[in-house]
Amino acid sequence: MTKRCYMVCFVILIAYLFLLQCSVPHRVLPHKDIQPSELHESSLDQKVLVAARSSEFKQAIVDKIKEAFQDKPVFVKFIGLGEIKKEKAEQYNAIVMINTCMSWDMDRSVHGFLDQHEDHSNMIVLTTSGDGDWLPKMKGRNFDAISSASKKANVEEIANQIIEKINALLTGQS
Repeated sequence: MTKRCYMVCFVILIAYLFLLQCSVPHRVLPHKDIQPSELHESSLDQKVLVAARSSEFKQAIVDKIKEAFQDKPVFVKFIGLGEIKKEKAEQYNAIVMINTCMSWDMDRSVHGFLDQHEDHSNMIVLTTSGDGDWLPKMKGRNFDAISSASKKANVEEIANQIIEKINALLTGQS
């Protein structure tokens, strides 16, 4: 083989390893989830599920949602995204899933939950990404997609957007 051929093979190998590196964390490294908690009694008619991975930004969003429903007669269940597969979408008026874009895709738990249910009309998916511009491919599904960079300056705006969408689902105005 010539020196040029070795160089081309080397560049291809480096490119392949780079792409592999981008997808490995999404597939094998564990993600930390938020701590589970509940707001109000589960016997209430209106129910919201919030499932999220843990980060400073995501926790701030979760805290804003919790604050918004503190004085409302709505049961809100907060769980880690890793536990969402145990939940039934039809039991909730609104479901919020907060995840991170890794390897140009949503979290596997979000994918699994969406695939597990046919009706996505009560689902809101917030995906954080580096620049905040990445949105998931809908693939014929009708969930509400929001994207944001994980910046503290965005917390209020994004939380309010999610809270408005939850309120619309609770009042049947979605």
